[in-house]
Amino acid sequence: MPHADPRLQPTTPASADTPDEHHPVTAALAPVLALPIIEMARFRRLMNYEGWDVDLPRMCTDTAYAHQCLATAHTSSDARLRQAALQLFEAYDRNSRAAPVLH
Repeated sequence: MPHADPRLQPTTPASADTPDEHHPVTAALAPVLALPIIEMARFRRLMNYEGWDVDLPRMCTDTAYAHQCLATAHTSSDARLRQAALQLFEAYDRNSRAAPVLH
């Protein structure tokens, strides 16, 4: 015989593929676009031509370091490097405009 209290009824578990929009953790997640790795590799190569070393894994995890590298690149006389820096900055900016993300 089923229980009369609906709180005591078994619930169907939520699928991992369909997060509950009202769950506090799920509500805090924001979409983060992947950084363009091909453009990042090109950026590193152009920076190396200028004599500046770039740590790509660190650029993916340390936004302050990434912005420092991009700012340095923007001072270059190489228009290709300045353009690459601008494109990467736009990629970082897209991700930073999203709500804070849990890591």
